This record gives sequence, C-alpha cells and structure tokens, in this order.
Amino acid sequence: MRKQALELGKNKPIASMGLHALLGSRLKSVLVVVHPEDPLEWLPKYLRGAAPLAKPVYIEACADASQGMSRSIRHGVQKLMSHEKGLDAIVVTLADQPFITSAMVDELIAYWLAQPELDFVAAALQDAKGGKVVWMPPVVMSSSMFEALLKLEGDAGARKLFTDPNYKGYGLLAVDEKVMLDVDTPDDFETAKKHYLGFFTE
Repeated sequence: MRKQALELGKNKPIASMGLHALLGSRLKSVLVVVHPEDPLEWLPKYLRGAAPLAKPVYIEACADASQGMSRSIRHGVQKLMSHEKGLDAIVVTLADQPFITSAMVDELIAYWLAQPELDFVAAALQDAKGGKVVWMPPVVMSSSMFEALLKLEGDAGARKLFTDPNYKGYGLLAVDEKVMLDVDTPDDFETAKKHYLGFFTE
C-alpha cells in the first residue's frame, strides 16, 4: 500500500486530508500528480463521481514519478499551465502532509499577494535541533519561477530553489509545528495517528 492511502482514522487517508485543505482554500483549481500505478483508493469519493465541484480538480499521472519528486513537480507545472492559461503563481504541497489547513494555504497566498516583489512564500518551521528556521512546503511560487521548476532534477523537489540567489522569498513561521508533520517513515505515521486521535505528546 502506498503511504498516501494509509489511514490516520476511519476513512481518513493521509493524502485525502491534505487535498481536502486545498479544496477548501482560495485556490482557483487543484492538480494532483499521481504515480501511474496508484489505484487512487485514497481519493475522496466525491471526486470520483459526476457531481459538479466548486473548483476544477485535475488528476494527472506522471509516467516517470519514480525518478524523483522533481519529475512530479515538472509534470504538474506543465499540466497546470496547459489547463489554466495565464497563471501568475502556483502552490506546491506534499501528499504526505495531512495536517495542513485551508487557512494556512490562504495565509501564504495573501502574504504573496501583498508582497508582489517576492518570487515565493513558503511555510517555515523552527528547527528544534539547530535552532534555525527551515523553509518547506506548502509554498506559493510565482510565475517567475516556472522555468526553474521545469528544469528541476532529483528528489530534492522545489526546496533547492529556496536558497537560489536569483529568487527572493519569505518564510511564514507555522504557529503549530505539528501542522507541518511530513509522514516519511513508520515512526512519522505513528506520530501522525496519535496527533489525529488527540493523544499527541511531545
């Protein structure tokens, strides 16, 4: 089973929780990049039916997704640019961040709109070990970065662009670090389940 389909609670797959947050945000449309062999059992039922949605939702399979996160990002940017003409920015999120919220996404967008000189606005987290601030998805990325996104390689994703001197960015510190939990390991999954059930302990 792919981790996107792992459930934190009954009928609460990891990926569907983050997707729900995006659908509730001010985003005009949402594009989901999936592995071609993903059976999509985590996809909410209302996205599989014929009922009209409040905003367009595109499900796009990336043939070379196994070659690294960069390929999925490149594929997503290309497809979104073809679906939505005149894009001025996109929001990049991860499928394994189940606790991001619509309000958080909207806050990032609002900050970017208020600071048009910025190329990107990322979520930020205080590193408990080193004390430094780490920038991470969700992130609003201006059209000024589309060309760079389409040239990404490897599994680092868009984060490598955060330190590129050609782009000006800002990190909005997350009020609750648990919201930024990224489920990469079995331990992360157990922590996420505890958090979801309300028994999270430091």
